[in-house]
Amino acid sequence: MTEGFSRIDQELCTGCGNCISPCPADAITGERHKPHTISEERCVGCGRCVQVCSAYDTVFEEHATTRAARLEQRALPSSLAEPLFATYDHCFISAVNKALADPKRFVLAQCGPAVCSAVAEDFGLPAGSVPPGRIVAALKKIGFRKVYDFSLPAALAVTEEAHELVHRLQSGGILPIINSSCPAAVKFIEQFHPELIHYLAGCKSPHMVAGVLLKSFVAKTMNLDAAHVYSVSIGPCTSRKFEAGRPEMSAGGFQHVDAVLTTRELAYMIKDSGIDLVNIAGQPYDSELPVIPETEDSYCDPGGVSESVLRASGGLLQQSGSLDVKFADTESEGVRTASVQLGEFKVKAVAITGLTAAVPFFDAIKEGKNEIAFMELLACPMGCVSGGGQPKVLLPQEKTAVYTSRAGVHSVVAKNREGIAQNPAVQRIYKECFAKTPGDKSNRALQTQYQERKIGI
Repeated sequence: MTEGFSRIDQELCTGCGNCISPCPADAITGERHKPHTISEERCVGCGRCVQVCSAYDTVFEEHATTRAARLEQRALPSSLAEPLFATYDHCFISAVNKALADPKRFVLAQCGPAVCSAVAEDFGLPAGSVPPGRIVAALKKIGFRKVYDFSLPAALAVTEEAHELVHRLQSGGILPIINSSCPAAVKFIEQFHPELIHYLAGCKSPHMVAGVLLKSFVAKTMNLDAAHVYSVSIGPCTSRKFEAGRPEMSAGGFQHVDAVLTTRELAYMIKDSGIDLVNIAGQPYDSELPVIPETEDSYCDPGGVSESVLRASGGLLQQSGSLDVKFADTESEGVRTASVQLGEFKVKAVAITGLTAAVPFFDAIKEGKNEIAFMELLACPMGCVSGGGQPKVLLPQEKTAVYTSRAGVHSVVAKNREGIAQNPAVQRIYKECFAKTPGDKSNRALQTQYQERKIGI
């Protein structure tokens, strides 16, 4: 199976059709009560189908494929006791375990706050009840050599996008900038709205920035050969798996990220290792990539990326005081807007959750009627907290409450993101790792390009 795309087990699929309407790419087809299929060509890897699928193997039915064989096919631990659902995505657990068992490999992990808060649910605990330190300790016990926080890569991505926004405002460049942190959103634009590719921010997504740092800055700091570093990204998102395999996301013959694990898969590995997540003593994140205050939750709550970029842009324009960035709901579901004054520029931003909700904005751009300067676009209904790789919420009536609970863990008011570009750790990376100034488009460690993906209609 190609990495990064969902598949439907034809033996387990009941043809209920619940996965069809949430798919933003119209990639799922099938007759009622007959097994459905997913078009890899159209799939954007968002994992919405994985989240809503409720058909699974039970002890009351026998199938031609045994459970043991199905676990092996999906590269899942043989100890897994949970139901196997009809819709699933490519799993890297066996590849990660192989790397962990290789004494020549130095396995490093990056882990974000949306994972740390939600993984508790797979252990019957409320979201946010397991401190990140316990996740770090669990990963170390599993065999990961180092575990890094997500905040420094996030700060670098915010800095890059702030520089790009300021440059486009001052030079009269095309607007809006469309945030590039969601791989599913990027692929959606590449295939269905390729004429908007140049509106995408040039910066790589934060977890890819982290992958760059692990195989360059961290490897150098620890006197490691990049060839021996195995980089694992742990996140709430299934579309990261596709992004990790993009040819643009490599350097020196090595992919930035070797494997991607979702929150659910992290829970599988912790359970398979017999780790008591409740009582394990916490450990701090490793210090080669230090934690940057006020950025930990930037990529968790819808509007967080926009707020961070706008505040950092104000700092670059030497705007005094803290920006008053307040996003308000609109009449359109999943759409929130905010307006701020950046120097001489009146800037309107929009945070959109759900790819189909962005289509009217795309049409306005194509028609020359755009009023937006910055667009934050996330594939999942409440942003990354509801990502395709997060713990499943099977009952539709419970989804909003669960997602809101997760989001509440990350609803922290930003206080000092205006000065993020001047943070000592951020400045050190630019000086020692890149030797280029923030926002330099020639910096291929942080900047990337996009491609038109023609599909059969």
